[in-house]
Amino acid sequence: MKKDNFISIVLLTTLIFLYSCKNEKIDQKNFAINDSINISKIIMSDKSGNSILLKKNKNNWTVNNKYEVWQRQIDYTLKVMEDIRIKSSVSEKKIDYVIKNIATTGVKIELFQDDKRIRSYYIGGNTKDYQGTYMMMEDSETAYIMHIPDRNPGILNPKFGIEGIQVNENIWRTPAVIDYSKKDIKKIVFKDNINPEQSFTVDLENLSLYNFKEQKVVIDKTLLSYWTLAFKDLKCGAYKPNLEKDNFDLIKKIYITTKSTTDSLLIYDKTKIQSTKKEFNPSVEYKYSSFNNSDLFIIQNNIFNKVLITLEEFLIFNGKKPQSL
Repeated sequence: MKKDNFISIVLLTTLIFLYSCKNEKIDQKNFAINDSINISKIIMSDKSGNSILLKKNKNNWTVNNKYEVWQRQIDYTLKVMEDIRIKSSVSEKKIDYVIKNIATTGVKIELFQDDKRIRSYYIGGNTKDYQGTYMMMEDSETAYIMHIPDRNPGILNPKFGIEGIQVNENIWRTPAVIDYSKKDIKKIVFKDNINPEQSFTVDLENLSLYNFKEQKVVIDKTLLSYWTLAFKDLKCGAYKPNLEKDNFDLIKKIYITTKSTTDSLLIYDKTKIQSTKKEFNPSVEYKYSSFNNSDLFIIQNNIFNKVLITLEEFLIFNGKKPQSL
C-alpha cells in the first residue's frame, strides 16, 4: 500500500512538472500584457551595466527614484507593451546568431504588478528591413521577430525608450517647459554675450524698453505686447546632464521676473570646433539651455528663435527703424 502511494506521488509530481513545462513553453511566446494600467514597476537593464527603474506611485511615475517621468513617454511605452505581437519565428539559419546577439547586446525588460514579476524578456537588434525586432523571453531557447501590426517603422527599441543597445534615464525625464501666462511677466532682461550692445530690458509693468546702456528706447507701447506671450509654452528637448556647460559658448542670458520670482534662462551654443563635428550638426538645428541652473537640455531653434532675437531685430520686426543703440 505504501509502495502504491509512493508511485502515485511520483506520477502526480511528474505530471505537474510536465504540465508546468508545457505552460512554460506557451509563456515563451506571451510577450504582450493585457492591461498596462496594472503595471506598477518596470526595470530595464542593458549589457553595459546601465539600469533604470520606472516606478508608479498612485498616478505618477518616477525614474530611478529621482525624476518625474515624462507622462507621454510612459503612456506610449505601456501601450506598446500591450500591442506587440509575434511577426514570425527566426529562421534556422539565423537563430544561433540572433540568440548570441541578444545574449551580448540585448536589453532586459522586467514588468511587475505590485511586487510580482509578470514578464521578463530581452529586446535585441532589428531585422534588415526595419520591419521587426528580435526578442526572446528570459530562460527561453528561441527568439522571435516582434512588431506592432500596421505601425511603421516596425522596430521596437525606440518605442521602449532604448537608444541603440543602451537604456538612458534622461529619455524618461519630463522635459522642461518654459511657460508663462500673459499676466505673469513683469520684466525681462536680455544680456547678449556675443553682441553686448544688443542687450536690452523690457519693463512690462511700465510698458518701457531700454537698451544696453539702460537708456529708454522710444517705441509704441502696444508693440511690447509681443513679449507678454513670447514665453508661452516653449517646449524643450531632452536633458543632457553628461554635457558640461563650460564646454559650450554661453551666448545669452535671459532673466524673467514675475510677481514672486526671477528665473534665469541661459542659452549655450556649440563652439567653432564643435561646429566641425558631425555629432553637433543634426538635421534639426538646436542649441542648449539651462533653466534656473538645471542640467543642460536641448532647445530647437525654430521654437526659441522668437525669444532669442536681438533688440535691433525686434525693432525691425515691429516696423521700426533702429535708432543708434
